[in-house]
Amino acid sequence: MSGVLARDIMDAAVRRELFGPQPGAAPQGRPLDCTSGSVSFQKREDSWGAWHDLTTKEEILTQSDPLRRYGIGVLFPGATLNTNRSTRTRITDEIEDTDLSGLTGLSTNEEPIVGPTIEIELKGQSVDHGDADSDDFDLSDANSFKPSAMAVSFQCDLSSGSLAFDVSGAYYDRITAKLPSVTKPRVWWLRKPFELTGSIDSSSLVKHTGRMVRIPLSGQSQYRIAPTLQLHCRRMHNQPDDSPRRIVTMAVLNTSTSSGPASTIFQVGFRVTGVNVPVLPYPDSETHDPDPEEQSIALLYRKKRTFAIGHGCSANWKLLSDEMATAVWADPLPAYEVPNLTPNIFTIDAKGNRNRITVSMQALASGSDTGANQVETVLRLYTDWINARSLEIDGLPSQYQSAAKRHMRLCGEALSRMELGWHMVNSDPVASKAFRLANEAMYFQQIRSGFDRRKVERRKNGTLYIPTDHPIPSENTSVGQWRPFQIAFILATLPELVDRTAPNRELVDLIFFPTGGGKTEAYLGASAISLLARRLHDKSDTGTDTVMRYTLRLLTAQQFLRAASLICVLEDIRSKMEDELGSGQFGIGVWLGGTSTPNSWPEATANVNAMGRDLFAQNKFLLLRCPWCGTQMGPRTKPGGGQDVIGYEVVGKKVELRCLDSQCRYGGRKKLPVHVVDTDIYETRPSIVIGTVDKFAMLAWRPEARAIFGIGDDGRRTSSPPGLIIQDELHLISGPLGSMVGLYEPVVEDLCTDKRVSPRILPKIIASTATIREYEDQIRSLFGRDTTSLFPPHGLEEGRSFFAEPETNDDGTPTPGRRYVGIMSASLGSTQTVQVRVAAATLQGAHTIPESDRDGYWTNVNFLNSLRELGNTVSLIQSDIPDYLTGLRRRDDIKDVRWPRIPMELTGRRRADDIPKAIEQLQIGYGEAGCVDICLASNIIEVGVDINRLALMTIVGQPKTTAQYIQVSGRVGRRADVSPGLVLTIYGAAKPRDRSHYERFRTYHQSLYAQVEPTSVTPFATPVLRRAMHAAIIAHIRQTSPTNQPAYPFPEAEYSQAVKLLQDRASVADMDELDTLSALASSKADQWYKWERTQWSANVNGGDPKQGLMRFAGTLPDLKSKATIWDVPTSMRNVDAECRLEITTDYINSDLATDSESDK
Repeated sequence: MSGVLARDIMDAAVRRELFGPQPGAAPQGRPLDCTSGSVSFQKREDSWGAWHDLTTKEEILTQSDPLRRYGIGVLFPGATLNTNRSTRTRITDEIEDTDLSGLTGLSTNEEPIVGPTIEIELKGQSVDHGDADSDDFDLSDANSFKPSAMAVSFQCDLSSGSLAFDVSGAYYDRITAKLPSVTKPRVWWLRKPFELTGSIDSSSLVKHTGRMVRIPLSGQSQYRIAPTLQLHCRRMHNQPDDSPRRIVTMAVLNTSTSSGPASTIFQVGFRVTGVNVPVLPYPDSETHDPDPEEQSIALLYRKKRTFAIGHGCSANWKLLSDEMATAVWADPLPAYEVPNLTPNIFTIDAKGNRNRITVSMQALASGSDTGANQVETVLRLYTDWINARSLEIDGLPSQYQSAAKRHMRLCGEALSRMELGWHMVNSDPVASKAFRLANEAMYFQQIRSGFDRRKVERRKNGTLYIPTDHPIPSENTSVGQWRPFQIAFILATLPELVDRTAPNRELVDLIFFPTGGGKTEAYLGASAISLLARRLHDKSDTGTDTVMRYTLRLLTAQQFLRAASLICVLEDIRSKMEDELGSGQFGIGVWLGGTSTPNSWPEATANVNAMGRDLFAQNKFLLLRCPWCGTQMGPRTKPGGGQDVIGYEVVGKKVELRCLDSQCRYGGRKKLPVHVVDTDIYETRPSIVIGTVDKFAMLAWRPEARAIFGIGDDGRRTSSPPGLIIQDELHLISGPLGSMVGLYEPVVEDLCTDKRVSPRILPKIIASTATIREYEDQIRSLFGRDTTSLFPPHGLEEGRSFFAEPETNDDGTPTPGRRYVGIMSASLGSTQTVQVRVAAATLQGAHTIPESDRDGYWTNVNFLNSLRELGNTVSLIQSDIPDYLTGLRRRDDIKDVRWPRIPMELTGRRRADDIPKAIEQLQIGYGEAGCVDICLASNIIEVGVDINRLALMTIVGQPKTTAQYIQVSGRVGRRADVSPGLVLTIYGAAKPRDRSHYERFRTYHQSLYAQVEPTSVTPFATPVLRRAMHAAIIAHIRQTSPTNQPAYPFPEAEYSQAVKLLQDRASVADMDELDTLSALASSKADQWYKWERTQWSANVNGGDPKQGLMRFAGTLPDLKSKATIWDVPTSMRNVDAECRLEITTDYINSDLATDSESDK
């Protein structure tokens, strides 16, 4: 069985559970003759299990009525016609429209209605949505919500022809089951499906514009219950009176006057097919003039048009061309498969075979003709691609040509930068040497990162040893290959990395590539070139060269392990080339908060000692394997209690990291060039420093951090500052976090600016993301740079930029993409009920897949939007889901029930050292001990969790942003050739935003990246300035002044210099806030001058609460003290004072004591 078929089994299991029997599916259970409407059994046990009708092969529900069994595609009775126009007709700005009560998403202001209108009143369907999207408790799902109609709207040309309709569904008839020893017969339910057809001529529909038309359906009378089909036709306001174009709303209603499951219609579906009637794209509501970015989006997604909108259901359609569809239908359980994009490029040889284009790192390292030819092939193919696309522009509609020309111009500029970089490699000695050595380092980094983790064992005598041989790198063709976009990006940025006076030095390069495309390797390669070129220019110019910043500690720790392997290789190369690269060691440091890594040597030694004694002590050293040979590092349980702490050695008052393997390059007496203690980082100034953006708030508190920026104790520059800043996952630097980062950024840039030469040399900035909108505005607000280069530049169509193309098989057919399924039930009562059904279906569904294909779908990753929702889901796993599975065992006669035995939580509530362990556990495959059944994850999974085996995800509630939706769902389906991704999105029926995404499911998913919301960064907004402007000023003063600079007297000159820095940035990012900034700066200066504080810190620990200038933001003030103190953040995120609630047992103990006395 293939992975595609395995995914189909999972998809079908969810559909069968929520919607009902699928067309063409084999009947479940044993046959039973229900002709008489009554069945009898000799023994009660004989009635257990699943049954179907002997004659019709239709299912029989034995455990519950159909309303409890199914929750999607259900129409309750109660829809009635009301011809009284005056009751509820809406009038908006002289525009009247038919009111289809309860059918969400219908337009009310697009065109005038001609003629009398008829309203559909849907009884019992309304619900008070309340504030369902807030983070408060959402009780709206508890309200009754019983839809009795579904509808689909579309636009068509009614010049001629007709519309043909197909309506399908089922109702359930009662049958009685007589069981022995049971006085009252049981009620079972037999499914009765129906299929109805109808049609209407175009001319008749045009005549009834503005009126409701009921369509007779053939065979309607032969069924006990049948739905009613009605059409409403209206003219668009921007169409002339004689235009044949109409917006048609097709509604299916259950007009039964009875109630209960016997009068409800299930598995509803309906379809309209145009017979010589073309279905046209649904009108776009935009009326404003599009900006350049919106023009680009319109060009890229011009072939992804919307042809229908659902109301109470989703809508789908069958395309005839990019501008025309032939059929539209309702889809209560919609699915859409997003194509996979590949960074691989292929050429076709004379025999028709595909040949993948790669560039060998080893060949480039050796300087061979093979490597040169491969690079030149990439450049030549990109040139040909640009020329071919440019020829297509004249054939595009006029509204797209401006954007198309701009895209091709940007492609040409990118190509010119690549060619310049390649020219430097072949002509500039420093560039050539740095390029070759960087390729050598990246090649061996990939090999060494791929070594298996070498477990450490204990001999009988108590000594530790490694049972496996020391690995020796061997030539491996599966690694060491640049993807075309990676080598192209490195060449494009190489001139600015090698020559710090290059014209494009201030240009911000933004890698925009889908998740899993290899962005990390691209900027690691750029980092290697930068630090090698620095040493080749001046071998004594040691110190930090590259600062890599992330937003999440999980991502930081993961990238730290990858970059550590690169540094180990670079240090090995340096040791063999000291005459050219100097004697200063290459190193890497991880700069995180005190909860993740030790801030000082005493903390480090205390942590090592604690790990030796306590099995539950946190490991703050992050390094769990040797980055050179893969040997296990960290705590290991030892017999008799305690732990062996492998690779972390206390030497004097310090801790050194070294490999246990004496044969390792960094074993024995040699230390790893890895630094995790803050004090160590300040002392050694490692070549690469990796940290979270939050850590930079500590610049106001740690003047010794200046060493990272090449500044000495006297405040003067002692070495070159970091020349490269890498900001990963740029889209996460937005909102409040982005605003705080943007306020500190002028200080960070100034510390990284070399002012010893004229003109001054600014740091090169490289950022990367997989999802972003309005990136130029964001980068301007964050970094104060006016020019940004997106790489790779857009082509003429979404997903086709030469460097990224839709993935296909050798025969040209698309490879399986990531399938999204939309689930919304208005009738099951709550989202939690839907969660239980989905979890049960996926648990049991994976059990029906052949064992060879189970692995990808065995672990269901659940993404929850809040910790409150996650807590609710924990309760479901512990109680509701097992209870439901118990019912399934009898209902479906399941012999082997799969229980959720191994759930796991992956959230920020876990300790920093627990998260890598959790990720390792997620990598355990089916059939191995510890394989996870359900993983409950928060936004921590959004970035950095790259586990190829995962293919199944359930997203509970539409995430707050589309970027998050893309990033989260991108965690599954990484190996589409083995287990293509399946994402089940559960929407809240009472949440208007969720309902909108559900009803426009295909529209949303076929243009996901176009739906990404613009980010908001306002670093100079008044609330941000009030919170941290003084902190940024203090950070600059303390990093650029002598380390013993006192807080008194007021450093007026230094203060003015820092304020000028912020004012210059505000003039670029937000000119309107300059006056506010200046006023606040003046006020703060006045406070500092008048307070006459003699100490910097006013913290209780290590400071002077009476004479200190500032305290940690979020600490409780001393209510007895009259001194005013500045709150200075230690993190970029919101940090407020907390109040811990503890539940006392005093009262219960008192009661127990009283009861005891009474007993006496």
